[in-house]
Amino acid sequence: MASEQQMKNPLFVGTAIRAQLEHEVPQDLPLLKDFREHTDYTITDHVQLLHKTLTKDPRTLQLVTALVSHLHAFARETQLTHGEWKTAIAFLTRAGKESTDYKNEFVLLSDCLGLSVLVDELNHPKPAGCTDSCEPGPFYLDGARELPSGSSLAKKGTKGEAMFFSGTVKNTQGQGIKGAKIDVWQADGDGIYDVQYPDREEDNDRGKIIAEPDGLFCYRGILPTAYPIPSDGPAGDLLRVLGRHPHRASHLHFFLKAPNYDDLTTALYPSHSPFLGTDPVFATKKSLICELVEERNPEEWKKMGFGEGEVPHGRVWVWKYDFVLPTMAEVEQAHRSHASAVDRERL
Repeated sequence: MASEQQMKNPLFVGTAIRAQLEHEVPQDLPLLKDFREHTDYTITDHVQLLHKTLTKDPRTLQLVTALVSHLHAFARETQLTHGEWKTAIAFLTRAGKESTDYKNEFVLLSDCLGLSVLVDELNHPKPAGCTDSCEPGPFYLDGARELPSGSSLAKKGTKGEAMFFSGTVKNTQGQGIKGAKIDVWQADGDGIYDVQYPDREEDNDRGKIIAEPDGLFCYRGILPTAYPIPSDGPAGDLLRVLGRHPHRASHLHFFLKAPNYDDLTTALYPSHSPFLGTDPVFATKKSLICELVEERNPEEWKKMGFGEGEVPHGRVWVWKYDFVLPTMAEVEQAHRSHASAVDRERL
C-alpha cells in the first residue's frame, strides 16, 4: 500500500498522475492474495472486496455489486470467448458512436431486450384494475397546446382515415376524476410523427385534452398506422440476428395527469394492427388492445363534430377506452407490498 509521498514521487509515478494528485489523493490498498479462477478466491471476489472497501455510497455499492456478480456469472455460464468479448465491446462502442439526440442506440437496445419495460414495471406497481403503463417513446413533447374535450388534434389534410376517440378517466372506485389532463401524441396515416416532418410549423396529431369534470373526454383525429423503430444501427442488427423485426404495432400515446393521482404514461393499440405479438420494444399488453368500430353513418359523424368533407374515406374509426388511475396513497401501498414480496423471496 503506497503512501501519499510514494504516489507523488517522480521516480515511481508519471506526470499525468502527479498532476491529478494535486486535486485528489486516492486510497491505495495492498495486494494480499492472488485471485484465480477455480479457486476459493476469484477475480469476482477480488473486485467485490475492493468495491466494498472503497465505495462510500451504499446504493452505488449495491448496484455495482449486483452488476459485477451477474456479468461474471454470465461469462462463466456461457464460457464467453475472447473473440465474443471483443465483438461485444465493438458492438457497444458502435452504439455509442451512432447515438444522436434523436436516436439513442442504448435506449433502443434497452427497449428491444425488455429492460425498459421491466424498469417501468418495477417503478410503477399498481393496484389491480389500474391501466397498465409503458414508456413514452422518443416523440413526446412537453408543452403541447391545451384543448377542450371534443376538439380535433389533426390539421386539415393530414394523411390517414378519420378517427373519433372517447374515454373516461376514473379512480379505482369507478368515480370520474376531476381535473384530469390527457396528453395525446401519435403517428399519422403514413406512420410518421409531426416532429419527423422537416417543414413542421405547429403541433399535429398531438395535444393536451382537458377532461370534463366527470372525467369524460373525446377528440377527433387520424387513425394511426404501424411504423418501424430505427433499424440502421446496432439495435437493428441485433433484431435481425435474433430473427426479429423492427416494426411497432400502430398505437396512440397518452400521458394522464390529475391532482393527487399517480401520473400514467401508456399507449393503446387497435386489435386490427399487425405486430401486436412481436412488437420490438415489448410495449403491447392485452389490456391495452382495443376493438374499434367502423361508423359509416354521416349523421353520426356530425354528432362527433366532423364537418363536410372531413370524412373522405366514407367511415370513421370509433375508439373507446376507460382509463383507471390510482391515488398516490394506493401507489405507496403497492410499493410497500411489492417490497415485502421481494424481501420474502430473498429469505
